[in-house]
Amino acid sequence: MKKIAPILCAALLAAPAVADDMTPSVYVQATGGYAIGSIGNAGNIVTGNGFGGDFGNSGTYGGGVGLKFPKIGILTVRTDLTGSFDPSLGGSNHTGSLPDGTSVSAKVKLQASTYLANIYGDLDVGSPFTPFVGMGIGGAHKRVSTIIFSNPAGSFASVNGNTHEGFVWSATVGGNYNVTDNVAFELAYRYTEAGKVNSGSNFTDLTQSPAVTQGLSQQISSDLNLHQFTATVRYLF
Repeated sequence: MKKIAPILCAALLAAPAVADDMTPSVYVQATGGYAIGSIGNAGNIVTGNGFGGDFGNSGTYGGGVGLKFPKIGILTVRTDLTGSFDPSLGGSNHTGSLPDGTSVSAKVKLQASTYLANIYGDLDVGSPFTPFVGMGIGGAHKRVSTIIFSNPAGSFASVNGNTHEGFVWSATVGGNYNVTDNVAFELAYRYTEAGKVNSGSNFTDLTQSPAVTQGLSQQISSDLNLHQFTATVRYLF
């Protein structure tokens, strides 16, 4: 017992120190940047089997809260909950032709919000700039405004807008620079598979007076992929 007692006491005294060392730190962050919306399956907006073209670009804004765990070897693990908003997607390449050869263009306005649970691995490579990779899963809210079709003579038809929720996943790569012990600056690229974007279900003929509305046999639908290039300021408590 005389030999065991000192060992037990030493272990009990050391345990709180180990626990403190493994306690994660809380951080908050604010993000801004540029987003490009691309279409996974373009289709043809005139025949109605897809939006065609692309979903253009938008500013992207967001923030989050997370935990940073103590470094193990060269690896530091972070995990956070983030939200981002891309308010002015839509694109300008939604074009096609009617059966008689008349050129048609469609004006599309799209907003997308994504909400993600993420995990990252920061790699200490012995420089002030720390590269990282990450992945996330979550959801998206997508809103399409009324789609307006026009030809050289002017607007002739519309399809009503719609909102759509869906599952998303993302992959991120970037780097962090520690400005101080508490403040970090990050540059990153995030790819997000944001799921389906769907129009409404009603087609309106604007050439008649009054305008005539009828149901579509199927919604106009395409996949949305987001490419976000962002700068983030992170504060570690």
